[in-house]
Amino acid sequence: MLTFYTDRFIKKGSAGCARGPLIFIRPKYRDDRGLLEHEKVHVHQFWTRGLIVHSLRYLFSKAYKLNAEVEAYREQAQWYPDDRLPKFASIIATKYGLKITEESALTLLREA
Repeated sequence: MLTFYTDRFIKKGSAGCARGPLIFIRPKYRDDRGLLEHEKVHVHQFWTRGLIVHSLRYLFSKAYKLNAEVEAYREQAQWYPDDRLPKFASIIATKYGLKITEESALTLLREA
């Protein structure tokens, strides 16, 4: 796993992304440990679920993408002193094309 602090390769409106074993984080989020841990979850998913399988399922299965993001945002939330799950639920509901409500996303994030 390699981490790069750059504005390249990251979609507009996003703070970071993982592309296989590579993590890209915008420089202004360099000190955001939660974001780094979120992207590390995606790298772990990539390695443990299979290079091609994970990538294709993430692209074409909304249920798989939802589960992958819930897992990553749960990890990210653990790195902040405040409760950011409502914010993350809003992001899941609006930024990933998943057709899920904020309330449903928050329920998934709060499940153990």
